[in-house]
Amino acid sequence: MNIKSSLLLLLSVLLFSCNDKDERMADSDKANKHNDSVFAIINQNWKFNIPPVAPKVQAKISNWQRWRVFNQELQQKPKSSLNAFRLKAKNLSTKADSLSIGIPAMFDKPAVKSRISTLNTKLKSLDTYISLEYIPTKKVIPIIQDIATEVISIQNQMNEIIVKSEIPKEEGEAIMLQALDTARHARRELQEAPQIKE
Repeated sequence: MNIKSSLLLLLSVLLFSCNDKDERMADSDKANKHNDSVFAIINQNWKFNIPPVAPKVQAKISNWQRWRVFNQELQQKPKSSLNAFRLKAKNLSTKADSLSIGIPAMFDKPAVKSRISTLNTKLKSLDTYISLEYIPTKKVIPIIQDIATEVISIQNQMNEIIVKSEIPKEEGEAIMLQALDTARHARRELQEAPQIKE
């Protein structure tokens, strides 16, 4: 009797393990098909159509190594798998973190820095969504397009800074702008204030 019950127990364990194995294989096949379709969608939409910068801007940013490295990384499209896209998103996010370091003095302005910050946020969102097990393509595709838009926005802002710098100032404009700079006046007043001796 004891042998029969042991055999019956062993047989039921084998049957359940076979069913469990079949379910795992079915789940694995389903996940692979999903990943293949996600890869195809992301591969098709991974396009950063960014026009080259204006020659005057290029002359000013030629020594900005981090910007050049970031753009090279952006233009290299992954080809092999979803993991390649995940790695690319992580690399782009890492490189964007350091873009605000070493900005050429002419472009080291809040307008450029805020656009770099926005680009950084978009890249972190891409990295987050593409790192998920089931990638939400409806969220990833618009972010890819937004990243291209943000890079173009940074380039356009740098071009605008150059254009504005080339506009000749009118007579007395520099003095007027200096008078309007309240922060500079506040600092001067603090420096000129009599020091209280203890």
